[in-house]
Amino acid sequence: MTTTAPRLLAIHEDTNANAAVLEGTRIVAAVAEERLTRTKFQAGFPQHAVAEVLRLAGWTLDDLDGVVAGNRFHFLPRLMGGRSLVEGEHDLFGLPHKAWLSVQTRFVHEGPLARAAEAFSRWALTRRFGRPVRLQDHHTSHAYSAWLTSEFAEATAVSVDNMGDGFAARVFRCGNGRCAPLWGSDAVASPGQFYGEISQFLGFHVLMAGKVTGLAAQGDPTQAYPLMERLFSLDRDQTNFRLEPLWRKHRKRGVFAELARFHPRDIAAAAQQRLEDVLVAYVRRAVRETGVGNVVLAGGVFGNVLLNQRIWELPEVTGVFVHPAMSDQGIAVGAALAEMADRMPVTPRRLEDVFLGPEYDEEAIGRALEAARIPYRRPADLEAEVADRIVQGQVVARYTGRLEYGPRALGHRSILCATTDPTVNDWLNARLERSEFMPFAPATLAEYAPRCYEGYGPGIDHTARFMTVTFRCTDEMQRRSPAVVHLDKTARPQVVHEETDPGYHRILRLVLERCGIPSIINTSFNQHGEPIVCTPEDAIRSFRQGRLDAMAIGPFWVGD
Repeated sequence: MTTTAPRLLAIHEDTNANAAVLEGTRIVAAVAEERLTRTKFQAGFPQHAVAEVLRLAGWTLDDLDGVVAGNRFHFLPRLMGGRSLVEGEHDLFGLPHKAWLSVQTRFVHEGPLARAAEAFSRWALTRRFGRPVRLQDHHTSHAYSAWLTSEFAEATAVSVDNMGDGFAARVFRCGNGRCAPLWGSDAVASPGQFYGEISQFLGFHVLMAGKVTGLAAQGDPTQAYPLMERLFSLDRDQTNFRLEPLWRKHRKRGVFAELARFHPRDIAAAAQQRLEDVLVAYVRRAVRETGVGNVVLAGGVFGNVLLNQRIWELPEVTGVFVHPAMSDQGIAVGAALAEMADRMPVTPRRLEDVFLGPEYDEEAIGRALEAARIPYRRPADLEAEVADRIVQGQVVARYTGRLEYGPRALGHRSILCATTDPTVNDWLNARLERSEFMPFAPATLAEYAPRCYEGYGPGIDHTARFMTVTFRCTDEMQRRSPAVVHLDKTARPQVVHEETDPGYHRILRLVLERCGIPSIINTSFNQHGEPIVCTPEDAIRSFRQGRLDAMAIGPFWVGD
C-alpha cells in the first residue's frame, strides 16, 4: 500500500479508553469509548471507539501501516482479567490501589518485571488485532500529544497525572522531531495522587477532582496550608515530588485526621494553593533546564485551569499550550504521534479545532426526531433563531457537526445561554441535575477577548480556544457577564474564531449586535453523571431531561 504518510490506528486501554486514527501527523478521527457506550470514564478495550474511528476514516485494518497502544504496561491488570484491581485503583486509600502503585514503581527501573509486563501486553494486543502492535510509553505519549499539536517548533513538555508506566510525571525537551526525556517522578510520588486524595477526602470521586478547584475559591488557603506542606512537596533538586509514605496513609489517621477539623472549602483552598505552588516550581525548574520558555502540558493534572494560569504567568514562560484532551482521553492521539516520530521526520502541526468525532446527517437527525414524536421545524436562519432566544433569556442546546474530542464541549454539543444572570449557576445546574462549584464558562468572540481577559494574547491565545486556562476578567467583563465570573474574578473561556467554526462565531456576533455583549455561556450538553451527548437520540433524551427551552439540532429547531 502506498500513501503519502503512514496511516496508524492508536488505542488507550484503561480508564478513559479511547482510539484515534492518524495519517502522518494529521488527526483524522478520535473518540472516547464513553461517548459511544454512555458510561462515563469507560474503561477497558475501546472496541466501539476503534470501530468508529475506522468508519470515520473510511479505512479497514488492512489499510493501516500500523497499530500502536499508548501504554507499555499500565493496563496490564485488565489484560490479565484483574478488573477488581483496576476498579479499586480509584480508592486512593485502598489496598488494591496502593499495591498497584507499588508495582508501578518497579517498572521505572526497566528490570525483568518491566520487560515481562511489556512483552505480555504486546502479545495480548497482537493476538486481539491479529497483527503486530507497537507500544508507546504513557508519559511520552502525553508529551507528543501536547508538542505536536502546538505551534511551538521547540518546547519544554511536562506530563503530570496520577500514574502511568511507572511514573507520575516526566519532563522532556522537544525539538528536531523528538521529545527527549530529562527526568521523571515515580508513581508513588504523584501530584495526581495528592489532589485525588484531597478530592476523595472531601467526598468527591477522584475522577471529578475539578470540583475541588471550584470549591477552593470559596475558602481560605492559609488555614490548612501547613498540613498540605506535609502532604505534598518537592525534593531539594526540584525534580521529584514527595508525598507522605504510601502505606502509612489513612483517611482517618495522621495528617488527614488533623485536616478533619477544617471546613471543606478551606481544605480545598489549601490543596489548590499547594498544588499550584509545587507544580509552578517544578515547571520553572524544567524551563531553566531546557532554556526553552514555550511550555506544552498534558496529563490529567493539567485539567486544573487555575494551575495553567499560574504557569502562564511565570516570567520564564513565553508560551503555553495545553493539549485539549489533556487527560488519558488524549493518550491514543499522543501514542500515534510518538510512533510517527519514530517513523518519519515530524514537526508540530497546530491543532485548529477538536471536531474529530462522529457526525450525523440531516436524515439521521430527522429519523430520531420522528421516532421521539417531538415537533420540529426548519428555520430560514437557524443561527439567528439561536441568538434571538439567547438574548431573550432562553436556554438553547446546540447539536451540530462532528463531536468534540476531549472533555470540553466547544460549541457542537453545547448548552448556550446569556451571561447576564448571576443566579444561572444555581437554576440551570438544578435543571441538569448537576452539583457544581465552578461557574459556567464563557464562549467569547476572538476579536473581543483582549477586552475581556487580562493576560490574553500571543503565547496563550491558541490554548484559549479549548477552555484549558483561566484568566482574570477585566472590569468590563465582570460587570457585563457576571454569570461566568468566579469568586476569584477568573473565567475559563473558549475563544471562538470565525475560521474554526463560522456558524458558532456568527451566533456570538448576532448576540453582540443585539445586546452589546461578546460572550455567551457554553456548558456541555449532557445530564449529570453521563458523558457529553453523541447521537441525535442522546441529544433528544438530554434535552427532555434537562427541561431546556429549545434545541438547534442539525438544521432543525425544537421548541416554541
